[in-house]
Amino acid sequence: MKEWLRDTHGPNFELLRHFVSRFFDSELTTTPDQWKAPTIGIFSLLLPWFPLFANPLKYKYAHFSSLPAPGPYQTAVRADELWLITLMMSAIGLATALKWQSLFPSLRDYQVLGTLPLRARQIFQSKFLALLMVSTIAIVVLTLLPSLTFPMLSFSRWQINPSLKEHLEVQAITFAAACYFFFFGLLAVQGVLLNLLRPRQFGRVTGYLQGLLVAAMLILLVLSFSIDTRFLAAALRPPLSLWLPPVWFLGLHQNLLGDPDPVMAALAHRAETAFAIVLVLAVGCYAISYRRHRKLMVEGASGPSRGERKWTGVLLEWLAPNPRQQAILVFMTKTLARSSQHRTLLMGYGGFGVAILISGILGMQETVSRPNRTAACFVYAHVILLTFLLIGLRHLFTIPVEWKANWTFQLTERQGRREWMRAVDRFTLFWGALSMLALPLPFELKLLGPRAAAEAAIFTAFGLLCYEWVFTDWQKLPFTCSHLPGKIPAWILFLYGIGILGALPLVNGLMVISLYQPIVYVVMFAVIFAVWRGLYAARRQGFGELRLTYDEVPDPAIHGLNLLR
Repeated sequence: MKEWLRDTHGPNFELLRHFVSRFFDSELTTTPDQWKAPTIGIFSLLLPWFPLFANPLKYKYAHFSSLPAPGPYQTAVRADELWLITLMMSAIGLATALKWQSLFPSLRDYQVLGTLPLRARQIFQSKFLALLMVSTIAIVVLTLLPSLTFPMLSFSRWQINPSLKEHLEVQAITFAAACYFFFFGLLAVQGVLLNLLRPRQFGRVTGYLQGLLVAAMLILLVLSFSIDTRFLAAALRPPLSLWLPPVWFLGLHQNLLGDPDPVMAALAHRAETAFAIVLVLAVGCYAISYRRHRKLMVEGASGPSRGERKWTGVLLEWLAPNPRQQAILVFMTKTLARSSQHRTLLMGYGGFGVAILISGILGMQETVSRPNRTAACFVYAHVILLTFLLIGLRHLFTIPVEWKANWTFQLTERQGRREWMRAVDRFTLFWGALSMLALPLPFELKLLGPRAAAEAAIFTAFGLLCYEWVFTDWQKLPFTCSHLPGKIPAWILFLYGIGILGALPLVNGLMVISLYQPIVYVVMFAVIFAVWRGLYAARRQGFGELRLTYDEVPDPAIHGLNLLR
């Protein structure tokens, strides 16, 4: 097989092999194929996710099977089916949104392949086939285990269809149809925008749309675990069910099993119609776009930029009078404004944080007493958003933009290193204070009264402490260093995440208690301030001592003392 693949098999096959093999490669990494290590690590962590729910589901359905009436069992299995469909759809939607720029040929593809005797139709045809292959493999890997195990775990004497074989077949068909619906739906959205918008409008609109889609899919992914029988009853009501695609495919699943409920039949018809529409739109837009897309990519990558605004200069003068600091602030601001990849990553962290925030606030309705509930919600919102903002910024700053051009910074690093790092601090703290303190403060004052000022003060100290702790060993200028995926094993990152999420309720509880206990408040504020002051002095003292990192490489087998740096 390997010898056969080494041979040339015609332009169409070679194009298909090129697009499939390079689908996950990025120009931002030092060497190709660096995506494989983190992908394998993430897959090894996600592989056993469904068996974790196997025993609880097994005992749950054994209990419902022993009941004398079928009603509780049928309601529970519908709710779990809706949960799994939503989970599968949001996972595929997230993967599609993350590879938003790879759904159509890129500018680099045209620059490289345009010199060869190939037609645009051949490039588009091979790209579309590569998308189908990659998406199909992803859908099979994602849905195979739940498609096989859930019908067996939920098997009961009260189920509609007694055939286990038909349950397995219907489960696989439903999952595949739901996942393909989201995949073709997002592909159709980009295709429609491609044919409706002008080149520069297309680049701006789709750049922001990608970030919104990533955030929305993460929110849907996290909140899918909150689906229960109460949510199912509300979701099946006609006004709401018409706007929830996972509910449509729940109806398709039940209808294929032979459920006589007319509501399920109507939802199944809606799922089939919607699937046909997005499929026709996606394939149709892809088929008619190959002539326009090359022109759009070339024109969208060039052209005059919008003029500078006067207020940005005034803001820079206020934030950083030093010219070197202003240069870094302009560099960071324009990177975030122009790079859809960086915006997507930041909005993805924000979406995940919002999802955790919503699920936590819903849980507080039953665990926190009513007098303290409003303050607890504000504190919880601040802590959660601060956590994901700092983690997201730390990750965001490691993703380079045109990292091969970082020689311009290396030439002048000795003169500007200290000012550069101070500019990074001012950039992060300014936008963090604006988004997390200034904007919600009027609502806090209205709902909490004078206690809002105390909450803002202790949260400011806590936020500064967390910032210094997260960036203690930071030795890079944002967006200038190559990125090495998988440098930290996925299981270690997973343990870090579990530890952080486990510590959040403790921090939230202590801060809420301090708002109602003056002595606790004073002690906490003093401790936080003292620790922050120590970290602040130690990190500022290290500015300018070590050279900044511009090329991230694997850790050496033997660590040196770095005496010559």
